[in-house]
Amino acid sequence: MEAAPANIVATLEALVLLHAGVFARVSAAVAVMPGIGERAVPMRVKLGLALGITLLLAPMVREVAGLAPQTPLGLGAVLAAEAAAGLVIGMAFRFLVIALQVAGSIAAQSVGLSQLFGGVSAEAEPSFATFLMLGGIVLAMAAGLHVALVAGLADLYRLIPFGRPPAADELAQWGIGRVGATFALGLSLALPFVAVGFAYNLALGALSRAMPQLLVALVGAPLLVGAGLVVLWLSLPELLARWAGALAPVLIAPLEAGP
Repeated sequence: MEAAPANIVATLEALVLLHAGVFARVSAAVAVMPGIGERAVPMRVKLGLALGITLLLAPMVREVAGLAPQTPLGLGAVLAAEAAAGLVIGMAFRFLVIALQVAGSIAAQSVGLSQLFGGVSAEAEPSFATFLMLGGIVLAMAAGLHVALVAGLADLYRLIPFGRPPAADELAQWGIGRVGATFALGLSLALPFVAVGFAYNLALGALSRAMPQLLVALVGAPLLVGAGLVVLWLSLPELLARWAGALAPVLIAPLEAGP
């Protein structure tokens, strides 16, 4: 008779650990996800989404949860490992948005569009970068970013088992590769604006030598901004198409494909 209550208690402990661990992994991923994790999204929406994904994933990973730790330190270690795993997959998608922010920052400084659009991010950045970031987030959500998040979290238990932190050496190699690819993608997307800025400064230097008495900077600044807007209008579809091409493999395999 005493074995039945003990089994019930053990089962409840395992269920609580399972849901707490999955919630730690999901909430960490949601916190840094593009679109879902932005500061403009209310905290209640993020919490509700994390709870909903937790209830969806928990039955799928029930067999890999294992026994509940018997000490608070053990429980804390499990939750910390789960949160670290969630941050990994969240950053896999966030790196793509950072590439757009890098491209926007370089483009804004090249053609004088830094303060053209209003900003919504907490970090100090040129507003043009925010414009590109918002465009990329809309494109990513339309491409199924939210679905890829759930599928990626479910598949992540195969790569990073429940309660185990990511391997430090593999995580370092993955992070270095992603950071390098992110900056390379951002620079390549901003190249049209860099070319316009270079041509403008080259022409400005030649004109100032030819007509020293003319305030060429005052005359050329509106021309540079206008040229930047034209380049933005012409290159934005191709720019976002190239970015979507980098997004597609990440949606399929977040931890295996890079920007």
